[in-house]
Amino acid sequence: MAQKFLDPEILENLEIRLHKAVNQLPSPIRERIFQFICSMKGKQLRPSLIALTTKFLVDGEDYQEEAMERSYTSAVVIELLHNMTLIHDDLIDNAPVRRGNDSFHIVHGSDRALHDGDVLHAFALTLIKAADPSLDIILDYAYKVGIGNAIELEDRLTENFTFDQAHIIQIMELKTAIVFAGCVRLGCLAARREDIFTQRLEKAIISAGIAFQIQDDYLDILGNPETFGKVQYWDIQESKRNLFLYYALQTKMADRIKEIYNKPIGQKTKEEIQLILDVFRSVNDQVREVRDYYSKLAITELSAIQNELDDNDENAAALFDFLIVLVKYLVEREK
Repeated sequence: MAQKFLDPEILENLEIRLHKAVNQLPSPIRERIFQFICSMKGKQLRPSLIALTTKFLVDGEDYQEEAMERSYTSAVVIELLHNMTLIHDDLIDNAPVRRGNDSFHIVHGSDRALHDGDVLHAFALTLIKAADPSLDIILDYAYKVGIGNAIELEDRLTENFTFDQAHIIQIMELKTAIVFAGCVRLGCLAARREDIFTQRLEKAIISAGIAFQIQDDYLDILGNPETFGKVQYWDIQESKRNLFLYYALQTKMADRIKEIYNKPIGQKTKEEIQLILDVFRSVNDQVREVRDYYSKLAITELSAIQNELDDNDENAAALFDFLIVLVKYLVEREK
């Protein structure tokens, strides 16, 4: 992801600052976190989005260097917080693989996964000064991600199957999409271009984030496990509430699917997985239709906002060009 859209300088700066931040942790937590974040890097979409938003908006400005430093600080904090959620999510879901390698709790045990995730969460927030306006933004979005995770977990633990499509969209918005919007907002803030981040732009990026998450769910069902970086069909094993399940529950197989989904994580048989896959594939077109709806919504709104920009605001125009290309990529990616 980052390699497709970022220049080597941004990638190098992100890596240097991530290493520097992680090296502040005490041993042996430092070594465990370093291995997970720095040795097994993910797509780094979120920190990249912050840095590149700022870079577009400050091109040619005399405060460019200062703005990029602020941007990288926010980027590092967001990446650390994101990795904390991955460690905890994999522990809760008992997911065996992350980024093509054994999950954190598989390598280091459940106790360390819980503890190290908590430490990483608290440590990330110490990297932002109390007076920094980005702190309020990050805290607000971190809280919303927590709420999204809580809703999803509660659905599984209470064996809830009465949800509607709006409920699924809400979870995707809170867990994923709203963070993407926050990253663009943090990039604008670092660039002193808060005027760019309007409610319309926020809604457009949230729509893009929803499309991204639907594609993520789609890849779990139909993607190539060698490029996806996760155990294929694990969303089924962990009884994840998503659009595939929502539409599957409208079929004649609803009762059987509920019965299988109520089994503990990891205890669904190959035959049961195959049954669910067959039903999921039958509703694939409906899922893609929702994904494409949100993708089109994002692109249409981004284009409309871009057309209303000041003709002399070349930096903002370049940013919107990038965001439109990015949204298209998010729904075409294979991993």
